Amino acid sequence: MGPTTTRDMYQGSRLPRAAPLVFPPLNFTQFTRLTGALLVCCIAYLTVLSFLNARGVRIGTAQVALVEVLIYVVCLGLQMRRIPLVTVAVTAWVLTWIVFTWLIRQNIDPKSMRDMLIPLLFIGLGMQNGSVKFADRVLTLIVLIVVAVAIFEAAFLDIYGRIFNPLSFYGNIGGIRESAAMYGGQTLTLNGFRPEGIGRTLLPMVLGVHRTSSTMMEPVSLGNLGVILLAWGLTKPRKEMLQYPVFLLSAALLIVLADSRFGLVMGLVFFIARILPLAVVRRLAPVSPVMILACVLLITLQTSAVSDDILGRVRQSGTALLHFDALMSLGLRGPLPGFGDMGFAYVISRFGIPVCMLLTFGLFLVPMADTRGQWFRAFVVLYIFSNLAISGTSIFALKTAGILWFLFGVLSVGERNAQSAESDRSRLDGIANQNPKSAFFQPGYISAGSTDAGYRMRPP
Repeated sequence: MGPTTTRDMYQGSRLPRAAPLVFPPLNFTQFTRLTGALLVCCIAYLTVLSFLNARGVRIGTAQVALVEVLIYVVCLGLQMRRIPLVTVAVTAWVLTWIVFTWLIRQNIDPKSMRDMLIPLLFIGLGMQNGSVKFADRVLTLIVLIVVAVAIFEAAFLDIYGRIFNPLSFYGNIGGIRESAAMYGGQTLTLNGFRPEGIGRTLLPMVLGVHRTSSTMMEPVSLGNLGVILLAWGLTKPRKEMLQYPVFLLSAALLIVLADSRFGLVMGLVFFIARILPLAVVRRLAPVSPVMILACVLLITLQTSAVSDDILGRVRQSGTALLHFDALMSLGLRGPLPGFGDMGFAYVISRFGIPVCMLLTFGLFLVPMADTRGQWFRAFVVLYIFSNLAISGTSIFALKTAGILWFLFGVLSVGERNAQSAESDRSRLDGIANQNPKSAFFQPGYISAGSTDAGYRMRPP
């Protein structure tokens, strides 16, 4: 009798079969519900953490990072079965470059990695969903939550402060020092009040010096959310704007409550742009980043403003850029300065001018399904680069960036293609339930680069 082989040992055994490598797929209803819940988490997770911190559960940077990682994992998991190859390629290229800059600087900067992951993940999630009607519904829910909390804060400021205590929360995660508070017993963040000598810009006689934060825990992001809502509302056809003005009205309300000077300026810019023909806006949008950066440098050279207003912020950002050398302009100089409220300096020092140019150009390579998507893309570019001119890293905050890039992804697909994708998804899920491995690995499961949509799913 010959030696017993491994094959002989397992032949005829009753060991359970290995589970398939791919988990059972979600149907379209489950997918949209989880997507909606994830988007609500984006605007509410800091609220929950701040509430827990105010109740004695110490929340630090590690806890916030853990929650954000969980959100990114869920976002990736929702689209894991249908990630287009072009998304994989772009993500690999961006992450490889970021790691390369870490090696050259000899300094790891996890935030730069996170700043790039948010657009990549949430654009993909929006493309997987692709339903404008669903985006309207979930955005309406978000508006109801944010506006309700904002009105509560404005009406019952002391109670809001005791419930959430944002100053203590941001002090624990290292954003601010509680000793820098302007008032004794202050519970709001430092920018939750306008300093004396500056005062509110919008309705100071009614709202005083308080700036509303709502679920965002600080007013800058609330103003940014107002700008995003304004952009989404203005992309609708004029008839639909009048029939369903909730996004425009809520945007105006949030901008006023947050006393967002940036939101006020962007609102005027968006309305002026919306009056122009789309053909003109479509030609101006790709060059608008260069025009905005040129304006920043020109204002820096021509003015000496040092005040905490828009001109002062622009000059501060431009002054930092004028001191960049070649390595800093390529994102290879270390150690990295903070560049607190200097958006252009922050982005260029982390990623480098060539990468920033390629990523910006890449936004215009994403095919939009209709004219509404083209309007939204133009507004997004104006919002991002105008924000970089006067602010720091607020455009990278998950609480607003997740919503923005999801909407961008939705409009790159469009409602008609979303219905086709839903039908394909249901058919593929039926195949996957019968044979998960073949449905997932068969060539042609996803195709990229369709002519009228960002990505088109096709059955194997």
